[in-house]
Amino acid sequence: MSELRFHIEKAVNGGYGLARRENGHIVLIRHVLPGETVMARIILEKKGFAEAVPTAILEASPHRIPPPCPHHGICGGCDLQHCDYDHQLQIKRQIIGDLLQRAPQHALSQAVPLLAAPLASPRIFGYRQRLRLQVSDNGVPGFRRFHSHQCVPITRCLLAPPELNRAFQQLRLQGSFHRLLRLSTELELLLNPASSGVVCLFHLVRKARPADIKLAEILIASLPELEGILLCGQDFLPVSIHRNGEARPPLPSSLELLLPPFPGHTDKPVALAWEAAGFCQVNLEQNQKLIQTVLDFCRVDQGCSVLDLFCGMGNFSIPLAMGCASLLGVEGQGAAIRQARQNSERAGLANTRFEKSPIHHYCETLAAAGERFDCVVIDPPRQGAPELAPLLARLTGQRLIYISCDPATLCRDLGALTSAGFRLRKLQPVDMFPQTHHIETVALLEREIPL
Repeated sequence: MSELRFHIEKAVNGGYGLARRENGHIVLIRHVLPGETVMARIILEKKGFAEAVPTAILEASPHRIPPPCPHHGICGGCDLQHCDYDHQLQIKRQIIGDLLQRAPQHALSQAVPLLAAPLASPRIFGYRQRLRLQVSDNGVPGFRRFHSHQCVPITRCLLAPPELNRAFQQLRLQGSFHRLLRLSTELELLLNPASSGVVCLFHLVRKARPADIKLAEILIASLPELEGILLCGQDFLPVSIHRNGEARPPLPSSLELLLPPFPGHTDKPVALAWEAAGFCQVNLEQNQKLIQTVLDFCRVDQGCSVLDLFCGMGNFSIPLAMGCASLLGVEGQGAAIRQARQNSERAGLANTRFEKSPIHHYCETLAAAGERFDCVVIDPPRQGAPELAPLLARLTGQRLIYISCDPATLCRDLGALTSAGFRLRKLQPVDMFPQTHHIETVALLEREIPL
């Protein structure tokens, strides 16, 4: 298709620039900035809009910078690396504000003034504690192209810290590494904050065999920076290989992080651990700001009861429990609940309870029993918490703190919550993922009439 000239009106969710054809039809274009004039080629026609790729920047934004990564525009990540960081934050705030403004609920469209400036990340590169790579059919690790299953080979990632990039460079020199890659669909490299060592996860296509374990033992003996290797997959228990040569299922060890005290909430440091195959926030330094924001919004005291939904390994639960009367954490993943209990025990807490259950089902059980909590914290996955608003209204006595990693589902769920009797009080974006369009947002809601 021939190239067309477009003026970029604004940035929209997903990292696109929005432009229009002469007939007014919307065109979404990647790697452009608001205010720019570009030539672009339509690559995909959909109902109601089209997607295009820029072929020339005719009038560049003053915020455009040369992207430092040689893979920019080829791999599917870092869709804002061509923009200076201060303006990245402005774009992310504008995207959330635009979604609020267009929400059908009057309470949300009037809530734009509540939207604070995003909290900047201490690091804009080298911040990811976890690097997850796809492995091509011929055993080459890399990232997927945008909207494609094709794997773009890489040798380093600018979002990963030096320790992970150095380990990746050393791994690539080892024959045993490449033999394991040929059995894998994904490769993960994780930095252990407590030791600065690296844990390597191979996602295998089949159960690990003795020969595979032997390869892992050779690999870990060859690289001092490796402190563990995990051979895992969909339908079998993982096998963990440690430096002492021991191999055993399932993964017994964990990564550890020691957080400093949180002003106004606890004068003690907070120790958190999680299993290597489990979830934690990848931007560990920015996670401290995220936790501080949640604590500030919760305003718990020694008389408060707290419900933490999607509690994971206790990222919010443990610091919250240090200042409240009781805390109940609920999570669907057994490994995360196991780790949350251990984190609570290590912190010397006697006021916590952690339960493994589907969230919606457990909320129904709590509501049927007439349970209510002074403060409810919910940190759902990207799809949000659809249809949970009526139950949250029954369970929340005063404050509800909603942590979102997707602005679209955030606005959808906030609309449901305001319709269920909550009033939105604060909105604080936290930039967990510099160079990308992704943004975390913490919302404080209060009951219109506290129960």
